[in-house]
Amino acid sequence: MKVSVLTIVRGRQAHLENQLKGLLQSEILPHEWIVVGMNQEVSLPDGERFPIRTSSVHHPTEPLPLAQARNHAASLCTTDDMVFLDVDCIPSRDMIGNMLEALRTEDRLWMGCPRYLPAAAADGEWQMDQLEQLAVDHPLQPQLGEQERKASERYEMFWSLCFAISRSSFQQTGGFDDSFDGYGGEDTDFAFSARKAGVPFGFVNAVAYHQHHSVCKPPLNHLKPIVENAERFHRKWGVWPMEAWLNAFADRDLIDFDKDAESIAIHRLPSDSEIEEATSLTPAGF
Repeated sequence: MKVSVLTIVRGRQAHLENQLKGLLQSEILPHEWIVVGMNQEVSLPDGERFPIRTSSVHHPTEPLPLAQARNHAASLCTTDDMVFLDVDCIPSRDMIGNMLEALRTEDRLWMGCPRYLPAAAADGEWQMDQLEQLAVDHPLQPQLGEQERKASERYEMFWSLCFAISRSSFQQTGGFDDSFDGYGGEDTDFAFSARKAGVPFGFVNAVAYHQHHSVCKPPLNHLKPIVENAERFHRKWGVWPMEAWLNAFADRDLIDFDKDAESIAIHRLPSDSEIEEATSLTPAGF
């Protein structure tokens, strides 16, 4: 079985180069690495141990067309099995192998196991053994034993930062809905589409080390696309996604959010100082 690794990127050049360093240490190398830039061209060295294919997507108004970029990456893929890996993730040595084994055993939407690195852990020269020692588990994700896999109906727990899927299952879901412009909700929508299409879901202990970066909590810097995508999600599925974020926006009197309403009113966008005050240096995702 051959597998492609698919990555989308905007900025984050150091993270991208660290991901390449991790891929080159994989016990099973990818057949190809497909890297799609969002409103930017991708700069990488020529592939020495596997082909590196680069492309880009351009959106007239949205700097992070995540759904569009992932679909474009999938369209370039030449293998039947795909591993989607966010740019801020470094694959462990056995991540690709564990993903492949999971797909070989059962054709599911398999979410990998992100573990989080502290600040500076992947700066400069680093060793994979160091990352393994420093990384910590996410408190909301299932704790799996070595090479353990777990079927699940908890589609709402799917995160797109590290997952594997076959081409046929990806096509069965319809891919990512690229009417979701920008940040927020597109991955939960993809998981719900998988459930509707009858694609089973599960977790596999395929570890990716999440590189440290600052993050806005709540993501005030993405307020407008989050609200617009939440309304889009609600129209499609009848439930509100990202409720914790929406409630946090409402607590700051930025929006008017009522779970029983059909839409969300934006009172104002956050100021630069509010965004700066909400920026945290704790691991992203916590």
